[in-house]
This record gives sequence, structure tokens and C-alpha cells, in this order.
Amino acid sequence: MSTLRRRGKAKYERDLSDPPKVLNKRGRHWYQRNWVFLVFGLVLTVTFLYYDSIKRAFHGEEDSESVSNASQEEQGPAAFEVVDLPGRGRGMVAIRDIEQGERVLTEQPALTAPHQISGSPATYIANLLREASPADREAVLNLSYVNFPKDLDPETHPGEVALAIFQTNAVSAGSRGVGIFPRMARMNHGCSSAFNAVYTWRDKQQVLVVHALKKILKGEEILTTYTNTKRPRSDRRAFLSEHYGFTCMCRVCALPEEESQASDRRLLAISAGYSRFATWAQKNITGIEATEVVRGIWALEDEEGYWSERGRLAADAAYVAAAHSDATATREWAELAIQWYSNELGTDSEQVDEMIEVAVDPKSHPAWGTPPPIAFPLALLTSTSMSSTSASDVFILALGVGLAAAYLFRDQLFAASKPKVAPVTTTKSQNGSGNPRDFIAKMKEGKKRLVIFYGSQTGTAEEYAIRLAKEAKTKFGLASLVCDPEEYDFENLDQLPEDCAAFFVMATYGEGEPTDNAVQLMQSLQDESFSFSSGEHKLDGLKYVVFALGNKTYEHYNLIGRQVDAELTKMGAVRIGERGEGDDDKSMEEDYLEWKDGMWEAFAAAMGVEEGQGGDSADFAVSELDSHPPEKVYLGELSARALTKTKGIHDAKNPYPAPITEAKELFQDPRARSCVHIELHTEGSGITYQHGDHVGVWPSNPDAEVDRLLCTLGLMDKKDHVIGIESLDPALAKVPFPVPTTYETVLRHYIDISAVAGRQILGALSKFAPSPEAEAFLKNLNTNKEDYHTVVAGGCLKLGEVLQVAAGNDIKVRATTENTTGWSIPFDIIVSSIPRLQPRYYSISSSPKLYPNSIHVTCVVLKYLSIESEHVAQKAVYGVGSNFLLNLRYAASGETAPLIGGDTEEAIPTYQIVGPRGAYKQDDVYKAPIHVRRSTFRLPTNPKSPVIMIGPGTGVAPFRGFVQERVALARRSIEKNGPDALADWGRISLFYGCRKSTEDFLYKDEWPKYAEELKGKFTMHCAFSREKYKPDGSKIYVQDLLWEDREHVADAILNGKGYVYICGEAKNMAKQVEEILARILGEAKGGSGAVEGAAELKLLKERSRLMLDVWS
Repeated sequence: MSTLRRRGKAKYERDLSDPPKVLNKRGRHWYQRNWVFLVFGLVLTVTFLYYDSIKRAFHGEEDSESVSNASQEEQGPAAFEVVDLPGRGRGMVAIRDIEQGERVLTEQPALTAPHQISGSPATYIANLLREASPADREAVLNLSYVNFPKDLDPETHPGEVALAIFQTNAVSAGSRGVGIFPRMARMNHGCSSAFNAVYTWRDKQQVLVVHALKKILKGEEILTTYTNTKRPRSDRRAFLSEHYGFTCMCRVCALPEEESQASDRRLLAISAGYSRFATWAQKNITGIEATEVVRGIWALEDEEGYWSERGRLAADAAYVAAAHSDATATREWAELAIQWYSNELGTDSEQVDEMIEVAVDPKSHPAWGTPPPIAFPLALLTSTSMSSTSASDVFILALGVGLAAAYLFRDQLFAASKPKVAPVTTTKSQNGSGNPRDFIAKMKEGKKRLVIFYGSQTGTAEEYAIRLAKEAKTKFGLASLVCDPEEYDFENLDQLPEDCAAFFVMATYGEGEPTDNAVQLMQSLQDESFSFSSGEHKLDGLKYVVFALGNKTYEHYNLIGRQVDAELTKMGAVRIGERGEGDDDKSMEEDYLEWKDGMWEAFAAAMGVEEGQGGDSADFAVSELDSHPPEKVYLGELSARALTKTKGIHDAKNPYPAPITEAKELFQDPRARSCVHIELHTEGSGITYQHGDHVGVWPSNPDAEVDRLLCTLGLMDKKDHVIGIESLDPALAKVPFPVPTTYETVLRHYIDISAVAGRQILGALSKFAPSPEAEAFLKNLNTNKEDYHTVVAGGCLKLGEVLQVAAGNDIKVRATTENTTGWSIPFDIIVSSIPRLQPRYYSISSSPKLYPNSIHVTCVVLKYLSIESEHVAQKAVYGVGSNFLLNLRYAASGETAPLIGGDTEEAIPTYQIVGPRGAYKQDDVYKAPIHVRRSTFRLPTNPKSPVIMIGPGTGVAPFRGFVQERVALARRSIEKNGPDALADWGRISLFYGCRKSTEDFLYKDEWPKYAEELKGKFTMHCAFSREKYKPDGSKIYVQDLLWEDREHVADAILNGKGYVYICGEAKNMAKQVEEILARILGEAKGGSGAVEGAAELKLLKERSRLMLDVWS
């Protein structure tokens, strides 16, 4: 509901609490963010799981049950078994009592397919099956299917059979597309109070989970629901018969006629209650009446035994209470939402996280103090009320109806032309008084003249979008709507008024791809068959601005921003100013600053506005709180769960404090260079990972920098004061960290004070200088680009250091109130100007097959020297994340950090590694706050495929995990099939480089052991750049080793259909490796690297046979 906020106040006259004693839950509808899935026919009709007799009719035999062990992660003792049910096919039956809210099943997909494919769908799915493990393949082929073309023979059309199985059984797998879950697929359907389990896909964990909606007794069948069952029996049966081919005889549908009619009346009354509740958004009923309606719904559901959706209903009631500023009611409804969301989605679900935050601080609810929103939550606006987690299937069902035609006309649909986007818009009748996906309506309502779309993967593009909105307001007094394009439809982009403009702040991701949230936008712009409201693919006269974000070390630099510009121009739109292009390899900030001034000049002329019509306005209001319960003050906790010590899912919003079980140095002389190996224990956390994934480590800022900024801001004496921070315009600036908190906590844990100070902020701070000299110094750095680069960028000066240098303080001594000049900078400016401290990501250097409860990190410690200037002497610069890990490595191993350095001995930076309230230390065990980020950097599933890995330095980290993955598979294969089991495996080649074999050879003792276990299938090629040299005296690098082994490399790729992986530094190493690969392949094909080789590399990337995990 956070996207439905609106400013203003409205008050209750009496309390809205007194909620019913029992509530339940409903999850967020995944399909609200995924309309683009309507494009291709991966699913004809949705999940028909009820009768296996269909399959027997085709095959004339009983099927055997085989379930992939690889896709199943059991939670405790098994809860069910799959059995034959007389007259009903196969189904799940409880083999013990299952408690309400208990997780019944956690399952990874046996197969997944993206939302869009090209070519034959039958061939595509058949290929997926061929690449799957034998266990997964068998499990999938044992599933039933319907709607097989009558004119085809299943025995002679295995590809069509595979497609039919997929189309029958696939459900949502979030960002991975759609997938098959063989165990979940055995759940049959029940209506109303008959179904007792619900399932949901967890995108961050990449698993599907099933929870018991109510207590399930031993011997009882576990049922889910395929459709909205809050409608009369005759309607339900007609729907299921039409779409699933059976007449429902669940215990609700089997009721005697009189009881069935009573049930129908209750279900219709429940639906009517939802419809009435929705009218609160239209101000047709008061908040008090709305909560009375909720209690009425509750009573009817208790009588019916219908327990689905109560968590969502309680959360919606909390929304109403928050809108009317009733803290007591908001908290009580939120607590009930927690209780019932926990039953259906699990205690570790995101919905529970959100409600915990509201229960802790009701005023943090995004609807606090607002009138009814323009568009109320979808759950309340229709009589549709499906099981929370089965809602995705209802969407896929609607998808399937439209896509049956896609199958019938697949030759035309899967031609080379680009797919037509068919986003589903929501009408006013569905959404109260407006459509939440209509940005034009929101602009008109908020009197906004600018709409700013951002395509962002890591948050940087979003930050620049917000900056543009703030500058438009400050310079011209113009209000902006900042939009995540994933949340809006684009048919009415051509309706943007003449006095308005659209901004596109677009990052390029991966190999020239749009960010996840910009996929639909790009398809709408690029697909010529996509029509805007005029019925044409034209945007004549549309005024627009483009700022592109990328990195020149990557091949497709700023491709998405350039494509947006080109497509808009082609459709008749008119660009304002030049296209901006930011290069993260050099200085994104400098590129932005250099571009924006000229753009704003052109903008003023095009829009007929004058600078000076706006004014400086704060983004936040910071207040010191005289009294606040200490246990509700955030002291570095990264989530409400961490503050309240509540169990839950661990992700980027709620990192897990992982105990460090082993920490060691990998280099021989850590005084010169250091590389740490740390093992993080994850057992019991719910965290899972795969080889090739990344682990995010959340560091804090070093003690010296925290003290420095406290002293320069004059806050040292009140560093522990509790402060509250409110956003003065939530549409432009959200409070970036949890509050209430303290001054010191903000500087230590929440904002990135260790980053090099930006040039733009220095101008804003100059007015608060303690002296005219300091003011002039900052103004010069702000306006003189060369001086800024010499002093600040070259000197790697953090904000605290710049302020000290400007005031004439010595930055080489530890800052104190005595030796540091104070500046009277309002703290809200600090919060606005310094970005949030982000996690540092490392390629996981282990395999879960060998280390299922341990994540290994391999991290080289960053330390280098700055460039000396007239104002700043040369100094050591330390990386925040790597030195945080180095501190943990010494503490975990019980060692004292040594002095390091060259001519002058100095200690490494120190950190508060015990964490907030000592949360990161228990007895002698230290912990690191982490979460796992999924990656597509994966080995091929078939071990017969050759693998070539190039990873110098710490680029070898993921390949250690890759090799361990193959070792684990080899052990199982040899145990099962004997010593010759690896005979037909493809060769695994690792090209590794470091300085010297005696100095920095990572995991030197492990590789021979792996080679022995892999029976000669693993070979390692090593380049020691400061040990062995070429005849001409030049150094040998990994690309030289590739060229030496070019015959094998070419044969493995071209003839063996091998896979190539590159990990490490992008600017030089990765680029040079690709050049060598192109040369090898081009010459092997009888041509050149520039032509044939480049074409082959492009093809390898398109087929995911050349994958990169690189950094700049």
C-alpha cells in the first residue's frame, strides 16, 4: 500500500481499534508488477493437478512417483506423502498432524522458463528437459497434462508432450519466469473452507513455499485452491469444469443442497463486504464504518470456516486506521496482520516485516495522516478473494485463456519480429476513483509538470532521478512525479500535456540489457506494434530529457539510454538539450554535473520557465526527542526485525548476523598486501545459496571517520541524543534509514561518510563555513573542476576531511573537539546529501554441495596511496568493506592487528565490529551482517559440457565454488556408477594468475586435491606475472595462457559446445581476455578476431555460454 499515499490530514472522532479476536492473511499480488507476461504462450491453461487419469488415457499405464531431491529442501520431519486417491488420481496426504502456519514444503523449481522466448516453445521446453538433472527430468515427466492437440500422438511428439506438461503445471517463479514444482504440483483443489494450504514464490530466496492455512490432521488431504471460491457452487463448478476439466466434489461442493445454499449466501455476503469496504477509498463510508465492515466480514468467515486473506484484510484495516492517525488502532490491526500473515505466508515473509515496522511505530505507516487514497488496494476493490499464494495461478489462468491462441498461431507469433506488449490496465471501476498505474492522472491530480522515469538496478539511477526532481523544484518551482516504470502503463504517454516534459534516467545492466524495472518500458518504446492512446506508435511533440548511466569498461556502454533517445526521436518526440551520459568507471558525478547545467538552460527555454521561481527547501525535518523508549531506538539495526529480535526472512532489508567459524590470511606477507578468507555459518538462518551467487556484507564506517564528522559538525557532545527524522516531501525524499536513532548511529551505520566528497555538496555547505577563508575554499572546489580533482578526488578526501582542510585543521591526527573546527551545518542537509551506506558484494567462494551451512568469502584488502597536492599530503586510503572484514578476521582469530605501511608505521582503521547493542558478538564468536544476492553465473547442468574459467587474483573466488560443485557431483557419480563414472565428462580448465607462486597464490594447496578427485578432468593453468616472464622480458598474464592453449580452447567451445566464464577486473583483464577469445575463435573458423571471432562471442553471450562476473 506504500505506493498509494497522498498528502493531507483527516481525523477520526472515535477509536477504530477493537478488532476481532481472530484474523488471517493475504499476500501481495505478484501480478500487479508483471503484466508484461501476457506476451508469449508458455502456459495454455493453468495447473491441472487434480486427475492423473488424463495422463493414463494418453499413455495407457500407471505413472510412478519420482520427485527431484535436488529441488526439495525439507523443513523438519516430512509432513506428507503422495498417494493414489481412489477416483481422484494422486494427491498429498498428511502423515502427521500439521500445525496452522507450519511450513509444509519448500521447493526449488525443477524447470524454469523466462517470461518471453523466441522460436518454437515445444523445442525450448524439450531443451530445458534435456539439460535438467535425471531426477528433475523424471519428476517432470511424471506429471499429468491436459489440452494436448488431438491430432498429435504423444508417443511420436515428445516435444509437444513436454510443452503440454509445462503448460499444465507451471506457476509463477517471480523474476525467473514460470516454473514447475513437482511436489507442489500434487496438491489438489478445494473450495472455500475446504482448502487448507497455500503456496507462494519467494523471489529473494528463489524458492516456493507451502504453508498450512489451518491445522491439518494426520491422514487428511492437503488441498490448495485454483480459483476464487467466494462465489456460488454452480459458478465454481462451471468455471472449474471449463478450465480444468473436472466437476469439483470437495467437501464444500458436496454439501447437501440446503447447506450449500447457506454457504453460497455467506460467500456472497463476504464478497459484498469487500465491495463495501472498498468504498472507503471513494469517501462513501467513514473510517469507523469501514472497520465495522471488516468485523462483519470476519464474523461471516468464521461461520463459513473461510480463513484465507485475513492478514491482508487486517493490514487494510491498519491502512484505514493509519490514514485517520489512530495509533492504537493501527498498532492493533498491524499486530493481527502479523499473526495471520505468519500463518499463510510464514513468519519470515516480507508482509510480516512490513507490519512489524508499523506495529513498532504506527506513524511509520506510509498512509499515516492521509485521506482515503485515490486508488485503494486491489484486494478491497473487487469481490475476487483468492488464496493469497494461489492468486498467481488465477492470473496465469487468465493468461492461459489468451495464450491458447498463442499456441495455435505460434508460427506467426514466434516469428523474428519483436513481441507486442499487452499490458493490462486497471479501470476506475476496479480501483475506486482512479487507476494507480495511470501516471498522467497522478500528474494532473498533483499539479506536476514533470514525470521522471528511472531504470535502476542498484539504486543509483533512482538517486539521480530524485536529484533532478529536487533541482527542478529548487530552480523553477516545478513539481515532479518520480516513477518506477514497472509500476505504470505507457499507453497514455502520448497524452502528456504540452507544458509538461518526461525525463528518462536509464541505467544499462549486464550485457546491454535494461534493468529489471525497465523491461516493460523498453518493450513499449521499441515494439512498433505497440499503440499509444491515439492508436498509433507515435509521440509527436513529446518533450523529453535523457540521462544515461553506464560504465565504459563494458561493451554496451549506456546502450539503454541511447536506445530510449533513439526510439523517442523516431516516434516524433523532441529532446531537450543534449543526452547526458554518466560513466561510473571514471566519475558519474562529474559527468552529471557537466551535463546538467546546459540541460537546465535548454529546459528553461523549451518549457518557458525562468530560474529563480523556486527556492531552497529542506528535504527532512530533524528533531531531538527528549524522551523515547530506549528499546525502540535504532542503534545500527538494519530492520525492525533486528530491533525487536523477531525471526524472519533474511535479505537486503533484514541482514543475518552470521557467526564467523573460520578466518585466515591467504597472502604470505599481510604487512604488504592482505587477502582474507572468512567462513560464515548460516545454519538455522533460512539462508540458502548456489555456486556463483554473491554475498552482501554490511560494513559500518571506521571509528576515525565517525569521530571526524561528529567533531566537524559540532555533535560530539550530543552524539547519543535521540533524533527523529521526517520527510517533508515523501514523493521526493524518503527517510533513507530507520528512525528514531542517534546522531552517531547515522554517521556510523547508515550513511556513507567514507566516500569521496561530491563537488556539488561543497557549494551547498560553503554558506555554513566558520570563516571567510573556509567559505572561499569550498566555493572554489565547487566551481573549479580542476582544483576539485587535484585536491578532493586525487587526495581521496571524505567530507569530514574536506571540512577540516578548509578550516585549516590537520587531517592526519585523530579528530577531537580541541583540534577540529566546528561547522554549523544543519543535520538534515547531511542526511540529504550523503547516500546510504550500501553492502559490499563478494562472489561466494564455496559450493553448498560441500558447505551447505557455510558461505566462504575471499576478499583482497583495499589499501592504496592518494595523490599529493598543495593542500593535502599523500595519505593511505582504505576500502571500507574489505578493512571491515580485516578487522573481523583478526578479532575472530584472536589476533592483534599489526602495524602496516612503508616508511611510517600506522594501524589499520578500526570499526565497531561488535555491532549495535553487541549484536555481532556472542561470547568469543564474532558475526558479520550478510544477505545473499542471486546470480545467473552458473555451471551448465550437464557435466559433459566442457568448462573454461578465467579468474586471476580474487576473480578465482567463484571458480573455487564451481570446482567444489563438480567435486561433490563426482563423488556421488563415482559412488553410484563406479570409478569410470567421469569418463564422458567434459574437461574443466581454470586459467589463474597472481604475482608469485610463493606470495599470493590463492588456495594453492586445494587445487591438486580437487584435480585428484576429478580424475584428470580438471586442469589448472597459472600465470605468475612477477615470477615467470616472456622471452622479451614482459609479464605473462591469463590471456597469454589462453593463447598458448588456443587449440583446446577453440575445440572446447566450437566442437564441444563448451561454456566460458570470466571473473575479475573489467577494464583491462576482461577486455583483453575477450579480445584473445575472439582471435582464437575467429582464426579457428578461418577468419579474423574482429569479424568471425566477434560474431562468435556475441552468439556465445546470447546463448549464455559466455558469462562474466566483473567489476571496475
